[in-house]
Amino acid sequence: MFQRYYQTVKYLESLTNITKPEYMQEKGRDFYLRRTEELIKELKINLNQFKLIHITGTAGKGSVTALVHSILNEAGKKVGSFYSPHPTTSIERIKVADKYIAPDIFSDLMEKIKPLINKLSGQSKFGPASYFEIFFALALLYFQKKKCEYLVLEVGCGGEFDATNIIPAPKLAAITNIGYDHTHILGSSLAKIARAKAGIIKKGSVFVTTEKRPKILEIFHKICKNRGCAYRPVANITDEVWENNRQLAREIAGILGIEKNIIERGIAKTKLSCRFELMQRKPMVVLDGAHNYDKLKATFASLKKLKFNKLFLIFTLNKNKDVRKILKMVNNNLPPECEIYLTRHLAAERACADLKMMYNLFLSEKQIFIDPWEALNKALKKAGRDDLILVSGSFYLAGELRKKWVSEEKILKINS
Repeated sequence: MFQRYYQTVKYLESLTNITKPEYMQEKGRDFYLRRTEELIKELKINLNQFKLIHITGTAGKGSVTALVHSILNEAGKKVGSFYSPHPTTSIERIKVADKYIAPDIFSDLMEKIKPLINKLSGQSKFGPASYFEIFFALALLYFQKKKCEYLVLEVGCGGEFDATNIIPAPKLAAITNIGYDHTHILGSSLAKIARAKAGIIKKGSVFVTTEKRPKILEIFHKICKNRGCAYRPVANITDEVWENNRQLAREIAGILGIEKNIIERGIAKTKLSCRFELMQRKPMVVLDGAHNYDKLKATFASLKKLKFNKLFLIFTLNKNKDVRKILKMVNNNLPPECEIYLTRHLAAERACADLKMMYNLFLSEKQIFIDPWEALNKALKKAGRDDLILVSGSFYLAGELRKKWVSEEKILKINS
């Protein structure tokens, strides 16, 4: 039924294997922004038609994007949102109102873009656009087709040189928080990471953040002052990540003039896949795509609020993470009764951390499963009715195993 869609996704994902010309490595990082701009111009997408909300941060940006989308939808606004990555299937990156983009429309828009990819590959000084750049362009085409008034855009990585940052000044630019992630791209210090993410701050925007550390706030305040952007840090920030995400969404919606009762209804209706998502009870199964230190710290804080006998943790990390630091924190937060099932995700474009290294670093009872489905089936078979199975460490892993309860075909049918 969805063969055409699957072929489109296969084609799109295959674009990651296009060899990049060596000269591109010598260019500044804005080279990639200029390449995305060229693609958007060729597709005749008018970015000025939208009221834009741009969201970045180390943890929680996807959650805040979903919350703001839900609030605006509840307020009767025509809203589209863009997410990265997707939990289970590609259409989950692009949403308008209550539905993701339909599989057939996804394929139709990709067919419109294909000739441009061919043309730019041979004629552009920037070379062919990347997977993420093309996906973002496809999303913008869809938002234009649906005549969206508001767009809520989640940054892929960082901010300043992310493809989403080709947009003109948004109404609001938001940063959830700053932590150590993607340090090989953004820099090895919190100050460098903060400046990279602050690249979304533009003249005429309002800037909001739930970051609370004075030194980082000072960086943001100075950048806002230099760029002519209103500075609005959110007050009463706690150590509870999920509540901070809701507070940031409330602040954004309040600045947009949305009434408090509508804001709360929108928050209550927000659905978040693979964000501490309860899939079943007896045994309890929770999927959580936390994949860096800050997100996993929040996950284990939430875990302490649940009642269960024994924990079965199905876990992996990407190779580019600070594995030793993360696993030290995880070890310190694991309950006494715990079994670790180390595995990998199935995304070909992302390398998993070395399983043997993680095996040696974990202190609890552990096993290695090359097949993540074997790990899940073993945990489901062994766990008692009052035990908990937690899948975490990778958004790709959580999204893949979510198919046990919500199949890819079911998602595609609902949105067709």
